[in-house]
Amino acid sequence: MTIRDGLRTMAAEGTVRSWFRGNGANVLKIAPETALKLACNDRIKRLVAADPGAITPGERFIAGAAAGAVAQGAVYPLELVRTRLAVSPPGAYRGIADAAAQVWRVEGPRAFYRGIGPSLVGILPYAGVDIAVFELLKDRLVEAYPGGRPPAAAILAAGMASSSIAQFVSYPLALCRTRLQAQGRGGVPLKYGSALDVMRQALAREGPRGLYKGLLPNMMKVAPAAGISWFIYDEVKRAMGME
Repeated sequence: MTIRDGLRTMAAEGTVRSWFRGNGANVLKIAPETALKLACNDRIKRLVAADPGAITPGERFIAGAAAGAVAQGAVYPLELVRTRLAVSPPGAYRGIADAAAQVWRVEGPRAFYRGIGPSLVGILPYAGVDIAVFELLKDRLVEAYPGGRPPAAAILAAGMASSSIAQFVSYPLALCRTRLQAQGRGGVPLKYGSALDVMRQALAREGPRGLYKGLLPNMMKVAPAAGISWFIYDEVKRAMGME
């Protein structure tokens, strides 16, 4: 399936709501996840930095990776519900509550954490690279512009660049997580036993490129979302006097 095929399939499912299936769960998930990640990152940096006034790229990476893992683990059941709503055929679920109830009733509570292993492993490089690269780029921008106030477009571009790099580095693990989350709906036998099994089967059937299937639409979504998120986070901290 290409991006065009995917768009045609969604359009054929009826109303404009088909384009936003799973978005409610995504919004419920992303708000606390982002807040936890950014707040924990600021606190963990103070703990790991030998000199908080001159924090190194490695220390930034460690803080970002740890913060990302904490946030991802806290909201993971909503991540699974979001994936199920997005990939299931129309009418499979009536909404977030119904999807959660069906998973609990048919597959058991452990199903809410299916794929959490590769998710937590994948979030370490993703969050670590994303946060470290953004902060390094922002430091350069602050030095380059008078008064230390880079324009909004520069902050957005820095956020999009850091997110794109992080997405490419960690994408195979994100693919494993999604395939593990999507399987088992309605009690159907599981196709994959673990993240390693997903990778093994993907490489056998699809080759190395199979590990990056879906990367382009994912980057088209994540890059602008991350850029906007970083910009708003920066502006809100400034407005609250939390430089």
